[in-house]
Amino acid sequence: MDQDKEVLSKRAGGAERKFDLSHTVAGLVGMAGSLVLGYYFNNLIFGLLASFGAMVVSGAASGETIRQRTIELTRAMIAGTSAVFMGTLIGGLGWLTGGCIVIISMLAALLGGMSRPAAIASTQFMMFTIIGTSMGGGELHPDSYKLPLYFATGSMFGLIVALIATFLLPAASRRIVTSPASHRIISQKLLKRWWHSLKHFSGWQFTLRVALCMSAAEVIGIFFQLEKSYWIALTVAIVLQRNVDSALTRSVQRGIGTAAGVILAGLLLVWTLPPWGDVLMVGIIAALRPIFKNRNYAVYSMLMTPMMVVMFSIGRTVTGALLLERLLDTIIGCGLSIVLGCYIWSGKKVSGTK
Repeated sequence: MDQDKEVLSKRAGGAERKFDLSHTVAGLVGMAGSLVLGYYFNNLIFGLLASFGAMVVSGAASGETIRQRTIELTRAMIAGTSAVFMGTLIGGLGWLTGGCIVIISMLAALLGGMSRPAAIASTQFMMFTIIGTSMGGGELHPDSYKLPLYFATGSMFGLIVALIATFLLPAASRRIVTSPASHRIISQKLLKRWWHSLKHFSGWQFTLRVALCMSAAEVIGIFFQLEKSYWIALTVAIVLQRNVDSALTRSVQRGIGTAAGVILAGLLLVWTLPPWGDVLMVGIIAALRPIFKNRNYAVYSMLMTPMMVVMFSIGRTVTGALLLERLLDTIIGCGLSIVLGCYIWSGKKVSGTK
């Protein structure tokens, strides 16, 4: 019973996850390997989406057994692929796209209140739906199926790498083992706790904060006809966090880290990198992500942003105007998250998943 309470507390978001070396290996090999395949087959879109697919599974598993991790990784792969597919369908439709992103983000934020893993998965779902909209045309066409297939291929590759790494590397840093019966009981308790929270305003507060920030991001992007306005919503998804008690300080840290990441990416992309340079940079950042994700989110944000900038710039000419647009969009997204998502709510009490 004490062990179940400890696991329940951790899954609800009360404890920091320990570093798992298999996540670093999976991120490095999965993302860099996917880019290598993209360059080898002269299909950079495949390399880009496959790398994102590998990223979504690189840190998605925490179970003790291979079976548990396989289930967790498969769920992450299905959720990520569904998000990209949904994004490609609703992309390019103006206000309709913006409205869909707000609604999807609200649902993801609401369901993410069940547990810490659910909160992480909901953020990723928002991110990959937004990324999908940047590639979609708002209708069914061959690429509507091809793009999610690329993503799923990278996820499957990342899944295989993650399971091999789990099998070969020491398991000392992993979570407490729970029996299937205990796992079901814990899941039921988390679901009951989440359902009870919806009877109070605090259970809906993060959903409302996400709705407000995403609505503002979409209105600004569409009204001012910003060419890459999805970057504003993407920044909101990365920066905004659930626990409002510490959200203002940590969101400022995330915002500074995100903006610094854009500047760092700009300095790195002043020179046109050869293919091996892109692969090396993405591989290094992918390996560092799991290390800082639960230790210093400012550094994590600073790593995520240049990785996104580099990956979206692969095969394209990077100009100063493009980097300035990305920096401006990042500042707008950070400002929305800090002001509309944190500051105006800072006097209200909330409980939820961190």
